Amino acid sequence: MAAVEAVLSETGASAGLIAARLDALPMTRTLWVRVILLSLGGFFEFYDLLFTGYIAPGLVRSGILTPTTPGLFGNNGIASFVAAFFAGLFIGTLLFGFAADRLGRRTIFTVSLLWYSAASVVMAFQNDAFGLNLWRFITGLGVGVELVTIDTYIAELVPRAYRGRAFAINQTVQFAAVPVVAFLALQLVPISPSGSMVGALWCDRRGGRCLCMVDQASRAREPALAREPWPRRGS
Repeated sequence: MAAVEAVLSETGASAGLIAARLDALPMTRTLWVRVILLSLGGFFEFYDLLFTGYIAPGLVRSGILTPTTPGLFGNNGIASFVAAFFAGLFIGTLLFGFAADRLGRRTIFTVSLLWYSAASVVMAFQNDAFGLNLWRFITGLGVGVELVTIDTYIAELVPRAYRGRAFAINQTVQFAAVPVVAFLALQLVPISPSGSMVGALWCDRRGGRCLCMVDQASRAREPALAREPWPRRGS
């Protein structure tokens, strides 16, 4: 920041004048390529954000996690897996989001991308709940930093007249992760022997909830189960 102020004082130019000159620059092919590359980084960021719900049945089926989390601070349930990631997002955004202002957008974008990619690879080899949650938290730190870096980078890189189009491309590429992660989960997440995804149904006739794994194919073969009303609390 001090270096920028020194340049401004030497040249006599104001920050507003420099910003106006940047906005007057043409939108070149190089800038569009940069926007697409940043958006592809955002694609993998959104992929990491979204796959939690899709891999949860596989994690339960493998025995690493349980459908419920016993106690407020239990670490072997799906809820703890989700909480670990969002804790990493929160801390990464709050404590390290400023790093791009000091070290540069490109540097932090690259470091955070490599950070959460490496953490995700390590997480894939964990076989217990503690290790899985720990590396999910570390992944969240990198994703949290990249969340704020990509949007800021594009806003500063693209001239004002083209920012709407640049962000439209950015959001389109990033949200393409939604169908991609769903399709990959359909192909890769463990399925039941009958060939249909196993769903979790929660119901407990005494307390309003019970846990029973219901195969979708079985529900189709047993219409009475599908039509059975939900239990009322206290009944």
